[in-house]
Amino acid sequence: MRFALLRYRQLIWRSTSVKNDMKKSKLNRRQFLGSLAASSALGTLGSVGQLGLINEAVAADPGFAGYKALVCVFMLGGNDGFNMLIPSDASYDDYQAIRAAIAVQKNDLGLSDISSSLHDGTMGSGDANLYDVNQTNASAYTKGFYDLSSKGINLGVNGVMPEFAQLVTDNKLSLIANCGNMVAPTTRTQVQDKTADLPLFLFAHNHQQRELQTGQANNLDDIGWAGKIADAWSGINNNSPLGLNISYSGNNRMLIGNTTSPLVLNPGTPPAFYEMRQDQSLYEDQRRALFNELINIGKNGSSFQQLSANLWDRATTNFEALSLAWDNNSVSYTTKGPYGEDLFDIPSTAMLSYSSSINAGLIPRLETVAKMIELGVEDAFNTGNYKRQIFFVGLGGFDTHAAQSSSHSLRLRELSLGLWKFQKAMEELGHADKVTTFSMSDFGRSLSINAGLGTDHGWGSHHFVMGGTSSGDAGSLNGGAMIGTPPSLVVDGPDDYNNKGRIIPSVSQDQVNATLCEWFGVEPSLIASIFPNLSNFETSPGDASSAYLNSLFI
Repeated sequence: MRFALLRYRQLIWRSTSVKNDMKKSKLNRRQFLGSLAASSALGTLGSVGQLGLINEAVAADPGFAGYKALVCVFMLGGNDGFNMLIPSDASYDDYQAIRAAIAVQKNDLGLSDISSSLHDGTMGSGDANLYDVNQTNASAYTKGFYDLSSKGINLGVNGVMPEFAQLVTDNKLSLIANCGNMVAPTTRTQVQDKTADLPLFLFAHNHQQRELQTGQANNLDDIGWAGKIADAWSGINNNSPLGLNISYSGNNRMLIGNTTSPLVLNPGTPPAFYEMRQDQSLYEDQRRALFNELINIGKNGSSFQQLSANLWDRATTNFEALSLAWDNNSVSYTTKGPYGEDLFDIPSTAMLSYSSSINAGLIPRLETVAKMIELGVEDAFNTGNYKRQIFFVGLGGFDTHAAQSSSHSLRLRELSLGLWKFQKAMEELGHADKVTTFSMSDFGRSLSINAGLGTDHGWGSHHFVMGGTSSGDAGSLNGGAMIGTPPSLVVDGPDDYNNKGRIIPSVSQDQVNATLCEWFGVEPSLIASIFPNLSNFETSPGDASSAYLNSLFI
């Protein structure tokens, strides 16, 4: 050990003494150790563990022939689906009466007027946007909607989401009407007489997020439903250290298993052990050799030293593989964004005819997911082609208790653009039929508004599923459809939890997720164990498949 430390000091002295070299390292011993601790690779212990703690007892690999990915877009805070998708039939009057100052006008903005320009990246910008009202996001939010009645859907898409509406029109996106976190089917009568089997802490953000991510609305303590898949398939992807689950929005329960851990990354270039990468210059190979020597010493030490050394060994090797694959495989697109911008560029406020920036991080996260999918399909990690991956991407800012017209407008505009860009990337890369993107959110919003011109915590809301090529092939997304039935929007009416317009959902998020898992290749017995409440939604007792949304896929 003393010899290794002596070599370490000699190496640091040499690297700091070469001052005339343009690529010299200026690290001293304290800086070197500090840079390791502060690097994105080691910024949290979890990152080391995620690449280091790989289950030794590898479960059976399902042996899939092709690649599939699930991408969860989690709208954090509780999305107001009833101002994202507005009734276009006779129920609009009920909606307008309760939504008052933040009601979207019953004004069809005419999506057909911009359909072709959306596809070729020449959609008008500034005051040429169909939703433009004096260059303000708040006014644009309520100007009107894009009527989907031609698709047999009695809803309209908020005017600030032309790309979203076009995805429906092009059969690339379907709507899930009145969906929410549920234990069992629930009626207003059951709520009133207190016989309803309700989710725990129904209107609390943290509890609802956790239950949605465990797949159990009556269990706060279980692991994630995607984590359970990773446990069962821990040999998937040819035992790649990257595993099955990747989050680009921090740690979340959905991806955590008992024996597997998700990889948690920031969008963009993945973390690396800088100043110690083997493809760099000036003593970096020597630093790496020394670091490996110290690791080997630890492997012969105490139990704790062995554990630590093994974690470091796996982390350095795997982060380097990830970083090199990322750097050595560029992905570019000829497809342009709606305004003619490079596909994943974020349009300026002037282009959007907005008064505020939309950038809350969704677009760069989805850009990173798109590249990771390409790297996995093309075997850039040299582990054999990937077979399955699950990505978690969050978008915050949906807790709209005040000034909803301004804040919700920003989130919906970013969501619409992000989904369009990601779907176009998948189409250009040839992976559209391999990837399904779906939404989740804490809950919906109350139909009634408050003094701050916002909405409070609700329950049911509208959601979406996106993907496929609209080819109509068996097993592909049934795009351009509405699954389920919109609720009554009468406050204190038949679908109201109380007298505030907290709408009782008619479709369980578990039903959506179970259907997605079926498409993903999860065996029925595993689906049943992942979503134990699914049997409560069976229309035929004992027939679990009757609880799936069978019309979601062709």
